[in-house]
Amino acid sequence: MKQIKKLIQITLIPLSLLYSCNGNGNADVSKDSTTSSTSSTKNSDANSTGDASFSATLDGVKISGGKIDDMQLQNTAFIYPTADNNGKKLLFYLYSDKTGNDSYSLMFAIPDKTGSFTKNLHDEQPFDITLDFLGGDLSRYVAQAVTIDITSITASRVTGTFSGKLALSPDTPNGTKKEITVTDGKFDIPFSTGNMRPQ
Repeated sequence: MKQIKKLIQITLIPLSLLYSCNGNGNADVSKDSTTSSTSSTKNSDANSTGDASFSATLDGVKISGGKIDDMQLQNTAFIYPTADNNGKKLLFYLYSDKTGNDSYSLMFAIPDKTGSFTKNLHDEQPFDITLDFLGGDLSRYVAQAVTIDITSITASRVTGTFSGKLALSPDTPNGTKKEITVTDGKFDIPFSTGNMRPQ
């Protein structure tokens, strides 16, 4: 009987050690898998729209931005049909971070393709470029002679550069400046994956 008890103890001790090692090992693997899965989910959520960035100089004042709002309407791109439904246009708003009391919004509605496009004040081009001052000076400026170069359009991103002159819009005659020169404009933004679309 004593020998049977010893045999059972000798057999059970290694089995319990083996079980506890495997249990801990599985717990660690499971924990690592969960952490890895959570981490990759967070990374994939963070990268679902990707980072956005833009910068420009307005009459010597450097502005920049890239924050994407919760509805993904700011600093993201959209594809819309043209008014005559014969093509597509690329629409995006670049919103700056605040500089003092001022912030800015640049709107581009341009052809959906790579290349260089110039919008002049009185031309009949089927696209538009505007600049809104959103701070102390609430005023709108329209393209007087602005060139935008779309250097890349992929399934997920749009990149390019822009520069030129904008004139005070007739609908905001009290703006402090009659004309604004934009230089060194560049952007790299994702396409929106949200459900809302700007109008």
